[in-house]
Amino acid sequence: MSEALTPAQLKELKDLLLSRRKELQAEMDQNLANLAPAELSGSVSQDESARLKNQTREVDSVLTTLDAQELARIDRALEAMEAGDYGLCDECGCNIPFERLKIEPMTQHCVACKSAWEQKQGIRG
Repeated sequence: MSEALTPAQLKELKDLLLSRRKELQAEMDQNLANLAPAELSGSVSQDESARLKNQTREVDSVLTTLDAQELARIDRALEAMEAGDYGLCDECGCNIPFERLKIEPMTQHCVACKSAWEQKQGIRG
C-alpha cells in the first residue's frame, strides 16, 4: 500500500493540473474560433474547398469535446484536492502512488483497478 501524498507532492501535482488546464483552455479557445459556420458550396470549384473547411470544422468540434472532457477530469481532481481526498482510488480507496499521479494527475484509479476495468472492457494496453 502506498503512502499518502506529502504537501510538496500535492503542490507539484496541483501545478501540473493547473498548467494542463491552462493549455486545454487555450486549445479550446482556438478550436472554438475555428468553428465558423459550415459552408455551402456554390460551384464545382468551391466544392473541394467547402468540403475541406467543413471537415476541419468537424475535427475542431470533436477536439473541443475531448478537451472539455479532459478539463472536467482536471476540475474533478482539483476539487478532490480541496476536499482532501485527492490521490485515493475511486474503486478500492487505496492511495494512488505519486509516480502514477505525476504521469496522469487527473486519474481516479490505481493501476490494479484501472487494469481490471480495461480487462472487463476488452481494452488491451
